[in-house]
Amino acid sequence: MEIAPGIHQINCRFGGTRMVFCYLLIGEQASMLIDTGCAHNPAQDILPYMESIGFDPARLTYILITHSDLDHQGGNLPMKQAAPQALLACHNLDRPWIESADAIIAGRYAQFEQDHGIGYGDEGKAGIRADMQLVPVDLTLEGGEQFRLSTDWVVEAVHTPGHTWGHTAVYDPRSRTLIAGEATMGTHIPNDDWSPAMPPTYCYVDTYLNTQDRLANMDIELLASAHWPLQRGSEVQAFIRESRNYCLHVERKLLELAGQGAFTLREAIDRLGPELGDWPPATNQDFSYGMLGNLNRLTQRGLLRTSRNADNLIVWSAAS
Repeated sequence: MEIAPGIHQINCRFGGTRMVFCYLLIGEQASMLIDTGCAHNPAQDILPYMESIGFDPARLTYILITHSDLDHQGGNLPMKQAAPQALLACHNLDRPWIESADAIIAGRYAQFEQDHGIGYGDEGKAGIRADMQLVPVDLTLEGGEQFRLSTDWVVEAVHTPGHTWGHTAVYDPRSRTLIAGEATMGTHIPNDDWSPAMPPTYCYVDTYLNTQDRLANMDIELLASAHWPLQRGSEVQAFIRESRNYCLHVERKLLELAGQGAFTLREAIDRLGPELGDWPPATNQDFSYGMLGNLNRLTQRGLLRTSRNADNLIVWSAAS
């Protein structure tokens, strides 16, 4: 559906009850698709939507990937096949994981295995791989780049790290719309019925909090995110505050847990996850991303210290 002049939201379904919103910006001189979903989403959702509004993929100028994650980059090859003239772009910091399934599985999805004993297993990794069809990137960004879509319409790439190092949003000053991806994540990632699907997966807490501060100081009338309902007017600032406050709330809960004794990441997730959200127990381990970010920050600040247990897993305890 068209959510602002020239900006279309495309609902892409995956994983049974999950969805990701991709966005199509259509100007008189150029056009841009933001994110490609999983490998099946171009054929299932994106190209049919383009056909329904009479948009020829041959007119597509840019495909911009907000960040490295399977449900945002998985359809890169099918979209490039449908629109070979379109330039595929992403932030320079996320490029290695956007171009290579091996790299993103090793660096993102398997990052907790060695030190924390948490992972997706061979079957889970095979599923992740099947959800991604990747190609080399044509254009890398740093943030601040402007794209002229019409004579009087220019949008800007905004570097919004936290979920990934290179996470990039797109701001339209004409309608004061921010196509935010996962720059700000609230208290959970929802299913297609808005019930909690999984914990928020912010990763790098200092940069995530800095991004919340940056967004709070932007002139945003419409927040168009990857998984959340559209937020308008005063809802925008409320959602950004909620995202910031939740991240800090998790940090406080971890400090309280440290006061009760030492713990591993798995133990922190199992003990605190049910208190912090109502997502299904099977997705509780996805709190690894956020909690590890909080724990690393608390350790760097000298509030926690680490050691290894008999299984050589990292253990946290209060510093004093």
